[in-house]
Parts: sequence; structure tokens; C-alpha cells
Amino acid sequence: METARLRLEPIDLAHLEAFHRIWSDPDTTQWSSRGVCKTIEETKGRIIGIVHDKTRPGIDNYGVFIRTPPSTEDADVSQVIGIVGVHKDDPVPELGYIFHPSSWGKGYATEAVSTFVQHYFTLRPDAPYIEAKVDAKNQPSIRVLQKCGFDEIETLVGGAESAWMDPPVRDLVVFRAMRK
Repeated sequence: METARLRLEPIDLAHLEAFHRIWSDPDTTQWSSRGVCKTIEETKGRIIGIVHDKTRPGIDNYGVFIRTPPSTEDADVSQVIGIVGVHKDDPVPELGYIFHPSSWGKGYATEAVSTFVQHYFTLRPDAPYIEAKVDAKNQPSIRVLQKCGFDEIETLVGGAESAWMDPPVRDLVVFRAMRK
């Protein structure tokens, strides 16, 4: 999939080091209940857990790359800036995304999420909606979902719990986008 500025490719181990750069960054993972990956092996395990395979047809995740003009000599054509996709589909498809801080504030997350959601509904004609759960204090992520047509459904008080988080228990806001 491509947009004016981005390319979305199915996630795989070919860009393991780039994904590790994302998942090992404390700023990037501050809102994640899974926390940072301390080793490349930990990142590899996380990738394997979200790679699409035939036994889990609803799991569909993509690396987000910045598209560069072919004429740009020193462009890094493999620059991964984020990940977007459905990491869980039971009982409902749940959207997840994470972007490296170097890409924040540029509209990349909104562009990638919007493109992915349209793609997901094309791939899954039986899915009436897709949901996302966001830390209640993660205002930038909440704005991304709102811009992409998601509506706030409910707040799960204490919905995220992990010893590494500060505070260790956080509220989650559930958003939903309906098929159009």
C-alpha cells in the first residue's frame, strides 16, 4: 500500500533492526503496556507474534516506511518509522500502531492509520467495525483516531496494568470505526 508520503509493507523479519529501533525506545513505548524491548531477540519475538499467517487470518500488520523520491541519492529507502495493523482479532479486531519519535507531529500516523483501516475493511468484508484502545492520557494518539473517523465508545478504568508502567495501572479509552 502506498500514500503520497508513505509505503506500508507486511511486517517481517527483514527489517528487524529498524523495528528494534522503534520498540527499544522508551519514548516510543511509553504508552504501550508491553514496554520496551531490551534485546533484539525480544523484538524478534514480538514481530513473530504479529506476522500474518494462514492460521490467524485476522492478524494483519505493516511496517510504515517513508517514501523517498527515486532521484534522492542519499535517501534511506528502508527507513521504518512505525508499525500499524491488527494485532488481535478476538473478540473484535483491535488496531494498534506505534511510531518512532522522529516521525511525530508530521501527520504520518494519521495517514498510515487511515490507509490501513480502509485496507482492512476491504480485506475483511465481514468485519462491521475495528476498535483501538488508547491510554487515556495519550492525547496525540486520541487525536489520530478522531481524525481517522473513530468514535469514543467507553473508558476502561484500570484497563492497562503492568509493573513497568508509571503509574502501573492506567485507564484505556476504547475507540471504534464502523465500516462505511
